[in-house]
Amino acid sequence: MIKREKSDFGTIKYYLQTDLNEEDYEKRVVIKVADSVYYSIYPDGITKRTKRHINLGYKLYYGEVPIEKSEPKTYQKLSELDSLSLSNSDKILDSLKWKNFKRWNGATAFRGEVIYYHGFPKNGKFEPY
Repeated sequence: MIKREKSDFGTIKYYLQTDLNEEDYEKRVVIKVADSVYYSIYPDGITKRTKRHINLGYKLYYGEVPIEKSEPKTYQKLSELDSLSLSNSDKILDSLKWKNFKRWNGATAFRGEVIYYHGFPKNGKFEPY
């Protein structure tokens, strides 16, 4: 654990993971908010996962949010929790000297994507993706 802070949303914990078994990523920063929200920071993007929408994952979006008539929940504007959690991420990345990791400044929303098409696995563990 890198940092811990209390907020109105619960305890926010910042972790450094360097033992990833993925081809694309060797390391990431994970932000955990009160066992209900995870943010993961990678070189090519920032993702979010919530217990409320367990089958969905969200990627940070930097463009103008399109006005959608068919699927209004595809984009989520940044919330106070998002801003609070991600505001310290730039400072952490700077202290680690990870210049090639994605920053949250300039983002406008999170864009949802389905990660479990047939439902969340029965015995699956809620964790960042």
